[in-house]
Amino acid sequence: MSPLILCLLDGNCAGMTFTSLQGMYSRMIAVACFLSLSTLLCKYSTMMPVFDKNIEAYEVYSPTTETEHRNHSLFYLFLTVLNMSVILPINVLRLILMYRSDSGSLILVFFVFMYLENIGMCMIETYFIILCHKLDHKFFKINCDLERLGWEIVKPAMSIFENTVTVGHRVVYHGDFYGPNDHSIANEMEIIRIRHRLIRDAVYLLIDLFGIPMGLSLFTLCVMTLFDIYYQVFNVMGSSSRSLIFIYMWLLQYSIRFYTIIVAADNTTKQVNLYSPRV
Repeated sequence: MSPLILCLLDGNCAGMTFTSLQGMYSRMIAVACFLSLSTLLCKYSTMMPVFDKNIEAYEVYSPTTETEHRNHSLFYLFLTVLNMSVILPINVLRLILMYRSDSGSLILVFFVFMYLENIGMCMIETYFIILCHKLDHKFFKINCDLERLGWEIVKPAMSIFENTVTVGHRVVYHGDFYGPNDHSIANEMEIIRIRHRLIRDAVYLLIDLFGIPMGLSLFTLCVMTLFDIYYQVFNVMGSSSRSLIFIYMWLLQYSIRFYTIIVAADNTTKQVNLYSPRV
């Protein structure tokens, strides 16, 4: 159906010899979206409960504060608004122009479904980025705790100087990281090890669950960029998409989505590897 729609857009493909190439764009989106959703549906019910249990176990040792919950919500809101602000306006504008140019109901329905598939892939990407952001923050807290604990161990003189009180002629040391007389440094190190292991296992689950969908998303974003440039240069997609605003907005959309996926995965990986050899 894809070649037919594109032919209808450009005058029944008069003199065109690349009909199969024209249909690859929408087919690629459909196949990528189908494989992404299929993978998630097959793995989500078995892997996500384990992921949630790891997070719940971590919360026992280091509960998330109200401020952190609010920051996560603000980040989710910001990312959702950012993605929708570069996807919805240009797609709606494209559909309006197609409707005004009497492109036909079949063409409108086709592009509505294609844009919905694109939004569906973007929602999967957003969900992945949100989970990465939460894990990245937890790893950051663990690494900060390790640094502070290491400072007490490596710099005992400084720690004693800053955390001692004089009682008569005696000096009482309150240098343990989690406060005086609460836990020993060895116990706190073990707690940090447990926290790190729980979140590290959660990362492995996240990689297994989202590895294929995110790989498909990155591949699709790269290929769609090439196709959009090709279609714009050779005016393949018809008069309703030849304005430069379309190519600029689509390239902006692909760039933002590609960048956020890469940055989220890279930041989480860096936090995992920062102190892994020591934990």
